[in-house]
Order: sequence, then structure tokens, then C-alpha cells
Amino acid sequence: MKRFLIPIMIISFYACSNSQKKENKELSVQEKTTIDSLTNTEIVDKKTNELTFKEVAGQAVLIGEKIELLDENLKTHEDISSLTGKIVNIKGVSDSLFNNSEDICKAFWYVKIETENIKGIVNGRQVFEIQNSNQDTSFTIDNNHIEILTTDFLGMGVDYEGDLMGCPVDQPILIKDTKNNYFGLVDLIQNEYSKQASWDNEYPFFEIRSDDGCYDKIKSIIADGNGIRLKIHRSWQEGVNDFEVRLNFVGNKYKAEYLNFGERKYE
Repeated sequence: MKRFLIPIMIISFYACSNSQKKENKELSVQEKTTIDSLTNTEIVDKKTNELTFKEVAGQAVLIGEKIELLDENLKTHEDISSLTGKIVNIKGVSDSLFNNSEDICKAFWYVKIETENIKGIVNGRQVFEIQNSNQDTSFTIDNNHIEILTTDFLGMGVDYEGDLMGCPVDQPILIKDTKNNYFGLVDLIQNEYSKQASWDNEYPFFEIRSDDGCYDKIKSIIADGNGIRLKIHRSWQEGVNDFEVRLNFVGNKYKAEYLNFGERKYE
């Protein structure tokens, strides 16, 4: 296994969203800022094989077809694939970046996680830390407080130490709904518009993109009898477009459906 020794830095931004008032219900949108749990770490001596962790505190959602819980010696302790989509606590992130292949895009940090029932180490590519960025929104509908939260997985992404890596990343969002006691991922209903938005990649969860390909920004949130409608503006490397997505809480789960996907305009 290859080890890459780097400092970790994740920068967070604050988020806001505009409330819109027509014949629909007015939403109370609240700005929120937090400080990320990950900060600069010390570089480990390249001659040592010791696995060291930076102590952090945060939350994440696990996503993966096969998720293995490892012990301190990185030996498989338990298969926890059944926990995909579940929220866990982050307790530590390795000081070093690791890789099992020649592909730099497969590199990852080891992450210490914990729940009421489990405690151990997992591959960071299966750990999506819950973030607060300039894409997050917090709003209230009929006294029901709802938050839309972005995530950032703990593997090699778009950039690395200021260099553009161009590695593909998944960016699923989570919804925290007080009234329905829900905190989790949003299933995506596949249709022609979702395929256009994701370059025909049928990812099962709704994403808000922020990478080297495009940048999405929620411009307004409208509540009506058919659920919650998001109006989103996308900035591409060349051009912009707008689209709408509807969120519904059905069967104790949030689902998202693209209503349209506007034509790209070039300035």
C-alpha cells in the first residue's frame, strides 16, 4: 500500500438562501456558519510505518456497496455494509493519505468512526463528512425546521494542495427534517433531466455539484401542495443554465425529482 504524507485542510463557507413569496408559503431562511473539524495536521516521518490519526469531531454518512470496519492493525473486524446511508460520528482522520492502486484518484484517508454499537476504522472514500458550505440552506415551513446539508468524502478529490487533480467525486446532500424526525440522504428519481444534469451517470442520490465541471447554487425554495421546489442555477466552465428539482417526503424517506433542465446559455 502506498502512503502519501500531506497536511489536511478543509475550508468551510457560510450559506444562505433567498426566500420567495408568491402564492406559495413564505419560507424563513436562516444563515448558519460552523467551523470544520479538520485542520492542519503534522507531517509524519516518511520512514515510519506507524498509522497515526488527527483527533477530530464531526458527523458523516456512510455510502458503499461493501464497507469493512477495520481494527487498529487495519485488519477486517466486521462487515458493516448494512450501515450504508447511516449517520456516524467521526473521531479521527489519518495524518497520511493511502492508496491501494497506481491510480491517484483512488487515494484516501483512513477515518475512525463510532456509533452506539460500533467503533473502528473505515476507508475514507466511503465516508462523506457533513459540511456547511455556501450551498447549504436552513428554512422553516409551518414550524417545521428543515436543513439541506452538503457532504465531502474523505478521498482524493478535484484538487490536492492547490493542484487540479480532476478526480471524479460524488456529492450527495442530506436533509434534516425536525417534524418528520428525518436525517439522511435523498433518493433520486431517475429521468431524462437527471441524466442531463449528471452526464448520464445514474447516481442513486440527489447531489448539489461543486467541482471542476460545474457549480450549483440554490437560488430559491418554494413550498406548495406538491412538496418543496428548489430553483437551482448552475455555472459551467463555459455557460450557465437553470433547473428545478422537487423534494417530497414519501414513505419515511426524502426523494428528489428533476422537473426540468434548462438550455445552457453562453455569455
